[in-house]
Parts: sequence; structure tokens; C-alpha cells
Amino acid sequence: MKYSVVAGKYAKALLLVAKKNNNIENYSQLLQLLSEIYNHFSVFLSNPTEKLEKKLKFLKITFVEVLDEKFKIEYDAIFQRFVEIIFENKREKYIPQMSSLFKFSAIEEENKIPVKVTSASVLTKEEEKILKEFVENHVKKEPVFEKKIDSSLIAGVVLEFAGKKLDVSVKGRLEKISREVFSLRKG
Repeated sequence: MKYSVVAGKYAKALLLVAKKNNNIENYSQLLQLLSEIYNHFSVFLSNPTEKLEKKLKFLKITFVEVLDEKFKIEYDAIFQRFVEIIFENKREKYIPQMSSLFKFSAIEEENKIPVKVTSASVLTKEEEKILKEFVENHVKKEPVFEKKIDSSLIAGVVLEFAGKKLDVSVKGRLEKISREVFSLRKG
């Protein structure tokens, strides 16, 4: 995915404030929630004919209701002002990118590395430990896993980190064998 410079600036600004206030995890969760709300209500929130005040009131009510029901995170005045600035400057379409960039930047700020792990089934604790050790041995950083299940892999995992992709799934092996057989037939 290609990220916008605009999204990067907003994510960086929020990260600076979050670090100063020792509130990185809280803002990460709030920004993720804002992204989900935006994805569900983007038609309304991106509509230029809707008044800014109406959008901001909707978001505040939605945040308060969702946070009261599900989460133990705080929708504080600083984050509320951040949301207002986004909408005042008509940058709402960048919210999903801001969320991703903030999350990755926060992980890197802690000298960790984001790792996408796609597996055929739910990983056991032992499998996670092995994968963690593998990543740490290669990049000398603690991994933060983003897990996804894809039953089409049949078995095994696909790891993506540090710009590399390691496919040790049955599906990946079968595809490699078929490519090799096909290239032999051509030659």
C-alpha cells in the first residue's frame, strides 16, 4: 500500500503528542477505532454537504457509546482536538492510513518490528515462540505479530517483515513445485 504524505504527517504529530503524554497505546486504540468508525460511516463522514459540527457531534457520541460499552480507553480532549483538526482540514479520507502509520511508527518507536503472520490455523503458543525467536534472530528486534488465518495455505505460515516475505506453507511449496515443473517443460 502506498501511503500519503498527509497521513504520515498527522500520524507523526499524534505520535509526538502521545509520547510526550505517555499515551501511545491509548491513542493507537482510539485511532484504530476512529478508522473503523470512518470505514462504516464514510458516506456520511466524507459528505461535503454535511456540516462539520454534525460530523463531530456524531463522532463524539459514537466514541463515548462504544468506549463505554467495550473498552477501557479514554477519549480525551487531546484526541478529540486531533479528530476536529482532521475534519476541519478535510483530511478524513486519510484516517485509515493514519491509523496504520501510527501503529507501525509506535511499534518502531519501541524498537520492535511489525510482522504479518498468515497461517492455515490458529498458532499454538509453542509455534508463536518459535516464530518470535526466528524473527529476533534475523532482525535483532522483538516482533509484534499481526495474525491472520487463511485456510487455503493448507498448513504452515507466511511471514512478512523487514520488506521480506517468507512462505513456508504447503500451498506455497506446491506453487513453487508447479512453477519448477512448468519451467522444465518449457526448456
